[in-house]
Amino acid sequence: MDPSQEPHGEDVRAGDVLAAELRARPGGRLRHLTRVAGAFLTEVLWQLLPAPSVHDVVVVRRDDGSEVLRVPAGEPLTAGDLLASVRGELDRLTVAEFLAAWHDR
Repeated sequence: MDPSQEPHGEDVRAGDVLAAELRARPGGRLRHLTRVAGAFLTEVLWQLLPAPSVHDVVVVRRDDGSEVLRVPAGEPLTAGDLLASVRGELDRLTVAEFLAAWHDR
């Protein structure tokens, strides 16, 4: 079922239906280690190069764990900031408002 079509109505808080978490980006162990090494190198080089995103912020349905949204979390040191922002939106928006806000990002 589409999360925006919840049986409880349009005014359901997104956080009651959806949850956000950090997950390693897809691609297997070797690709993940390469991203971590790249992130470390960018820190060593005083951020002269853009750091690769090591994690994604993933929004899933609470009832069945199906993935609703996946976005790159950005630089490893600020991934938690994006996660906190998404969780804040889940707490204050309805499901329809949350999905509409993230549809074009």
